[in-house]
Amino acid sequence: MSGPLFDQYKAALRRGHMSALGGDLDDALEAYREAARLVPERTLPLASQGTVLHRLDRWPEAAEVFDSALRLTPDDEATLRARATAREERGMRSGAAADLERLAFVLDVSGRAPEAAEAARRANELEPTPARAALAERLIVPATPGVDASVEHDAATGHSDPGIEGDADAGGPEWPSADDGPATSAAIPEAESAAAAAESSAAVEAGSNWPAIDLPTPPAPPIVGPPPDTEQLMAEAAALFDAGDTAGAGERMLTAVAVHRAAGRLDAALDVCFQLLAIAPGDPHVHLAIANLQLDRGWTPLAREKIDLLLRLTSLTGDTQAEADTHGLASERLRDEPVSSTTRR
Repeated sequence: MSGPLFDQYKAALRRGHMSALGGDLDDALEAYREAARLVPERTLPLASQGTVLHRLDRWPEAAEVFDSALRLTPDDEATLRARATAREERGMRSGAAADLERLAFVLDVSGRAPEAAEAARRANELEPTPARAALAERLIVPATPGVDASVEHDAATGHSDPGIEGDADAGGPEWPSADDGPATSAAIPEAESAAAAAESSAAVEAGSNWPAIDLPTPPAPPIVGPPPDTEQLMAEAAALFDAGDTAGAGERMLTAVAVHRAAGRLDAALDVCFQLLAIAPGDPHVHLAIANLQLDRGWTPLAREKIDLLLRLTSLTGDTQAEADTHGLASERLRDEPVSSTTRR
């Protein structure tokens, strides 16, 4: 696969993901079709097309595209996940259960027993059968006290789940409830995220892999239990900075920002951000934190300027993950605002 062709393919996929995130499903569909034209042997563009067509309520076309993807790769994990999600959301419980049962076998063969067990459990929940119940029971991984089952399984097999770089969820996917409504345009569909994760580890040809397609980083989990002491965090940050560990200092300070923000201390959070800018002026995480705080305060024009600045910065640095995170923030929190020429890039 030549470099320019892959760059075009990756750009088309990213455009599709960003358009889907922003709710522009027609543009997302066009982008995924372009990716499929560029590299017709890949299933990800087809699986993503199927999800978008489902969300556009064009199910016959979606079903045909899903079938085409599975003809290319009959046991493609991303396509099975995407079609199962779409079928379940359309009330097609039997078809969704069949996809999930098939997915459970695929995951089991690849040595991913915890995910396989969850897929089998969901299949049996949607359409119970003795065979599915037995499959789910067989795939359950006995837990060692104090050790997460998925971590224990990975340590034993040497397997590490594929995923988008920066994804904090190392376990199986959160399967939607059978009672959940259709996916909204406010977030990237779970099926598309799963499809992109699978694509990141799929081989193009013997001996070479496709790089991951950057999607917005999942939000940090909420702080559980007593929050860290912000003064202690800042003291640790100062010590790390004095020792030359700027990255470690930045992590402590961003944690302090999160604690202040969760407690409603927006001015204190902004103050920490401005201190952090002094030592890491080009860190996109700091600018994203400031933009979020500006939006919390209702300073939308300032936040828009910050987002435009960050997009210009990422275009110069080539930080595609930060670019994806910035588009994600704009789509999530500026949905009702007019989009500038910068954010339309």
